[in-house]
Amino acid sequence: MIPSVSRQIAFVQYDDQSSSMTVQYHTGFKASYTNINQDDYLLILSSVNRYDSLMRLTETRYMEGQPPIK
Repeated sequence: MIPSVSRQIAFVQYDDQSSSMTVQYHTGFKASYTNINQDDYLLILSSVNRYDSLMRLTETRYMEGQPPIK
C-alpha cells in the first residue's frame, strides 16, 4: 500500500494475487484497475513524483479502453 499519494489521493493498494490496483481518494471514491503489472505498481512506489506516475499509468489504462471499476 502506498499512503498519501497526493492531496486528492489517500492511498494506492496493489493486489498481486489478482493483478489489480485500487486508488482510494480522500473523498471516499474508489477506482479499481485490473491487469496491472506488479512492475508498474513498483514504479509508482519508487517514483519521486508518485502522483504523476500514477496518473500516467491510469491514463494509459483508461485510454486503452479499460475504465476504472467503480
